[in-house]
Amino acid sequence: MQSKRGGRSLATTLALASALSWASYYVFVLWLAPLTSAAVIVVYPFIIGGVIFLVWALARGEASTFLALWRDPMAYVRILLAVVMQIASLVGTYSAGPIDTSLLALLGDVIMVPLLLIVLFGEDRDLVRTPWFLAGVAICLIGGGLTIVGGQTLTPVNGWTLLIVPVIPLSIGLYFLLTARAARTTSLVSLNAQAMLGSGVVSALIAPAFPRGQMGLGVDSLLVVLILIALGVVVYFIAPYLYFAAIERGGLIPTAILMSMIPAFTLVLSVTVLGIAPSLLAAFGIPVAIVGAFCALEGQNRAKRRIPPETAPHLVPAPTPSG
Repeated sequence: MQSKRGGRSLATTLALASALSWASYYVFVLWLAPLTSAAVIVVYPFIIGGVIFLVWALARGEASTFLALWRDPMAYVRILLAVVMQIASLVGTYSAGPIDTSLLALLGDVIMVPLLLIVLFGEDRDLVRTPWFLAGVAICLIGGGLTIVGGQTLTPVNGWTLLIVPVIPLSIGLYFLLTARAARTTSLVSLNAQAMLGSGVVSALIAPAFPRGQMGLGVDSLLVVLILIALGVVVYFIAPYLYFAAIERGGLIPTAILMSMIPAFTLVLSVTVLGIAPSLLAAFGIPVAIVGAFCALEGQNRAKRRIPPETAPHLVPAPTPSG
């Protein structure tokens, strides 16, 4: 039998590996940017990740569960949110840069999920009376603001691209909140398979709205194919798989706390792999935002301790394949 200490160590390793896998999204996307179209980057990783999850779901005997999801109206809401989330993250990576975009994703993961849970479903209302959570939200917003303001010197965001600032955290928060609620009664493997495959189909249907239109879906480079496969496997399958494996072994709160390391990993990858060096102000905002995330998650943990276990809602907030 695995010791508790060994279980916690494994859970920590899995969570950090998941965070690093998600942070690699920005590297793959920026490698692909000069080689192919935005439509290719949006559509095919969804399909690759969805096919892998589907094979896994079928191997687990979940064919009926997977098919039943297509009769659920909320499944299509999740699909649309996933598409919006992905497109916004791609625009954010190109316009604001990977570091700023990962900070916006962090706000969605750690802040928007619990806030939307309170506003939309009236659950976890104790959070608004928890000083740790309120302080964490404020600190996280300050850190994210510092990074975004500092990043303006390198990649200024203006015009319609300013919409990514609210759209990224809102779409991420809504998507994972609805997915977490669905996971109370449905396998996450089937949920991921259905959402990703559906998102791939919807993204392909709206390809005419992308630069180069429907023609942009063509891929004529082996290098692009290899990078797309790596992106789909690492970010759209391995990252969520490791995340939920970490939750199973170490619990939700410790795993969610470690997910706040995604911006730090993004910073390291941006500097070492992409050669993107942020300003000092932007770099300083990252640890500030991470401290805020830790405080907010500690507030969630303390609030849940005051709720009897039999009445506490089972919520699994998770990061985006983009962040």
